Amino acid sequence: MGKKAVKLEFEDGKGARYEFKLEGSFSKEKVLRLLELYDLISSGGEESQPEDGLLAHLKAVASELNTHGFTSKEALAMLEDRFKESPPLAVVSTYLRRLADRGELVRAKRGKEWVYYRPEVYRVINRRPQARKGAPSQP
Repeated sequence: MGKKAVKLEFEDGKGARYEFKLEGSFSKEKVLRLLELYDLISSGGEESQPEDGLLAHLKAVASELNTHGFTSKEALAMLEDRFKESPPLAVVSTYLRRLADRGELVRAKRGKEWVYYRPEVYRVINRRPQARKGAPSQP
């Protein structure tokens, strides 16, 4: 099998040129983080007002889904229902991951998808002896 490589080159709106290259063994998650960095740099490092609203709406969704875990697809469906917002699924996933990175949510792998929990719900789920067997482990 050949050597894996990904190269990302772009210019921002101010004429600065950027070049990133990944070579060797790397995960899909690393490529996605590189694309997030691209988004951050190309937007000038500033989050727009609609994204700030999206973050607040995602926190509200997480509060409403406080009795069980939820996926980014479920969060997107609730955003569409409650707030009439339809951001791309990748944006919803990124924001949920950021909330998990800050400790506001717990993120656990279930099959091929990530499930998000409120920290207090996750602690209760992992305390139950019968749930412990099927409960996801914290990454």
